[in-house]
Amino acid sequence: MFAPIYRPVRGKPTFSSKRSQVRKRKREADNEDSTDDEIIDLKSSPPPVSAPGPPQPAYHHAINRTDPYHVAGLSREDALPPAPFPHAATKAIKQLPSIEEEFDNLNPPLYVPKVAAEDQSQSLKRRHIDNLTTLLHTCTLRGDWERASRAWGLLLRTEVAGRGMDVRQQGRWGIGAELLMRRKAASDQQTKPSVSSTVPEDEDFIQESDTVNQPFSDEGFRLAREYYERLILQYPYTQYTRHTINAQVFYPALLNVWVYEVQHRSKRRRKLTAEQDQSLVSSSQASDDGSHSSDRRHVHEARRQELEEALPIARRMDELMVSPPYDSSVALLHLRGMVGLWVADLHASIANAAETEEESSDYGVDGDFDSAEAQRCRDRSDAERRKALVWLRKAKAAGSRLPNTVDTLLDADDRGGLE
Repeated sequence: MFAPIYRPVRGKPTFSSKRSQVRKRKREADNEDSTDDEIIDLKSSPPPVSAPGPPQPAYHHAINRTDPYHVAGLSREDALPPAPFPHAATKAIKQLPSIEEEFDNLNPPLYVPKVAAEDQSQSLKRRHIDNLTTLLHTCTLRGDWERASRAWGLLLRTEVAGRGMDVRQQGRWGIGAELLMRRKAASDQQTKPSVSSTVPEDEDFIQESDTVNQPFSDEGFRLAREYYERLILQYPYTQYTRHTINAQVFYPALLNVWVYEVQHRSKRRRKLTAEQDQSLVSSSQASDDGSHSSDRRHVHEARRQELEEALPIARRMDELMVSPPYDSSVALLHLRGMVGLWVADLHASIANAAETEEESSDYGVDGDFDSAEAQRCRDRSDAERRKALVWLRKAKAAGSRLPNTVDTLLDADDRGGLE
């Protein structure tokens, strides 16, 4: 196919060429036993005389337009292109992507490469994002949750090089839930001033100074839980996302917010009933014993409502931790054990209230508390405590650091001295 186009032109036969032909024929004749007469005739035959004409060049330089080199536009001095030439056009060598580009092409991307500094529009967007981030943190530190929510919304809508902000990176997902819980409470506080009052001494959990100044509302808790539920559905745990931030990280945050919501609502309920009892005592000039019994009654009623709201959390965790990888999650094991101890304490508190107030007229007439209910609450408390200790042992074996009080309970149960 790629034969040279420059071929030598046949010229006039010379004496040396004729002599070589004669010798060749002589060797053939000897092999075939030919006669010497034929050889002599060939030697004595005169050379043919060619017609006179113009002198011919040594090589013919005519261009063959069907030659592959000519069709491809290449010179004979150049090397042939690599495959698939000549069956297809020459393709440019594709450069392999860098490691950063491979990570960026994943879904979700594991690494977002930096934008080139010469791109002025991208540089302005990044400066805008830096200003919004500074404004967000400043408003958060000052307690201006309304402006912080607006800055957060602008950050979520800003795109750089066609990519939006990934809320999973650098712990941004926690900022959204905090703003949802605080924003509604901040708007309620602006419309209604807070009332300062005393809190009963037995409410030793959830002792936070900022709870009174910045209260949380039920609507804010609901929005925060819905926010985590959407994140769980948007970023589930799969084989390809097991090394990223996924539902395994969002579930403990969702359950913690749920527990805090129930405890905060119970504290607020007991606080409100305590204010009402104080107003009634001051108006009717009741005795101290009557006021203390009324306080205890309202506290126990609040405990019962708190137990009713805490049981769905325990059931949700039991359903979740049936299948992997949630059954071996250290955070969920620890949290499930602590929720079990919390539910056991609520059952024990109701049982103690039933035993203490069994003979009281306030409870004996209504029939809300009796010895049978006290025994049922005591049995449920023991069962929940045993289940909680099982979860806590698993968490400790998985490497979780438990509080000293929990370690004491585990040691006492191992020795058989836990009542």
